Amino acid sequence: MTKKGVSIILPVWNEVDAIPALLDQLAQIHAFDYEVLFVDGGSTDGSKTLLKRHSEVLFIESQKGRAHQLNAGARRAKFEWLYFLHVDSTLPTDFDLQLRTAMNDPQQAACFRMQFDHKHPLLRLSAYFTKFNFLSCRGGDQSLLIHRHFFENLGGFDPKFSVCEDLDLIKKIYRHGQLKVLSGPLITATRRFEKNGVLYLLFHFGIIHILHAMGTHPNRLKRYYDYFVV
Repeated sequence: MTKKGVSIILPVWNEVDAIPALLDQLAQIHAFDYEVLFVDGGSTDGSKTLLKRHSEVLFIESQKGRAHQLNAGARRAKFEWLYFLHVDSTLPTDFDLQLRTAMNDPQQAACFRMQFDHKHPLLRLSAYFTKFNFLSCRGGDQSLLIHRHFFENLGGFDPKFSVCEDLDLIKKIYRHGQLKVLSGPLITATRRFEKNGVLYLLFHFGIIHILHAMGTHPNRLKRYYDYFVV
């Protein structure tokens, strides 16, 4: 039997610089009982060593790939609510209170509105649309709160998807339940935009959204991502 509370599940791959700040944020939780599970996909930058020094978190090793890692975390979770979060996120100061407002219906998942840690006008415009409750405005960077029974009934994250595993699950949430968009905002890092260019990356992320909506095979999505994004 699962306990009342939230299991916070974070996929990790070479995130040693981002981990300390996130641990500080999570230590501020007061609105519910919780545990923190870091699921490492083969880091080589010292992330494993750092996390193993923190006895207050559960460290798990898994096959690389967010779907594999997130499912591995969900299998080890002890609480009834699962909260999937990226390591490079900056949470709202009252994020635990906001999450608690969504924990009253096991068929209702929740995510945050998003901001970027950069004031580029196109990024600000992109973040603005995350206030709207449509699949086209969703993404894994907004995090996801979901009841474990709902998550399991939906089949969890489909490991066939190396890209868009989050969109695939969220699409099923919209079909079989509800998704609440919390005011947040959750701030996400713009490292990839700085590396690849804002317009370039927004364009290709938009194409990936369209391809996913069209039912493109997961392997083709991965080839597109690897060619244009990585």
